[in-house]
Amino acid sequence: MIRRFRLLLLTVLAVAAATAGLTLSAPAAHALPADFTLTADEPTADELGEVIEFLVATDASDEAKARNLEGGMDAVVVPKTVYNLGLFRAPRGSHQITEVTQRSGDTVHATLQASSAGRPTVNTTVEFKKIDGNWRLANNSICQGVKTVGLNIYCNA
Repeated sequence: MIRRFRLLLLTVLAVAAATAGLTLSAPAAHALPADFTLTADEPTADELGEVIEFLVATDASDEAKARNLEGGMDAVVVPKTVYNLGLFRAPRGSHQITEVTQRSGDTVHATLQASSAGRPTVNTTVEFKKIDGNWRLANNSICQGVKTVGLNIYCNA
């Protein structure tokens, strides 16, 4: 049971790290508001990184995090677990969106780099979708993160 929990947490952290645009080894340049969402028409790597930062490096409410996830409340368990473990946030780790790689309508792909003390650095592509006016981390990216970390949990994307 503990091993499964660790695997789930690592997966969530990998996903979060893959979508982050801020390095977590130092405090964020600015505090994100409790009701943070990204509504820019053409989001930058740094802005997409703020979505990741909000999801995995803040103690925001489940409802606030749900507004930044394609899966809403059903998907909150992953970033919440990653936050609670502290793997991809200071002082144990970091995450950064290094570049936006593709744009197509209301979908953006970006490269996420995440690291955590004692674990290999993860470089992966993450997807964001603009839903109801704000950019959200896509379900498939959350599931890929769970697989990358090797968590043995169900993911429907």
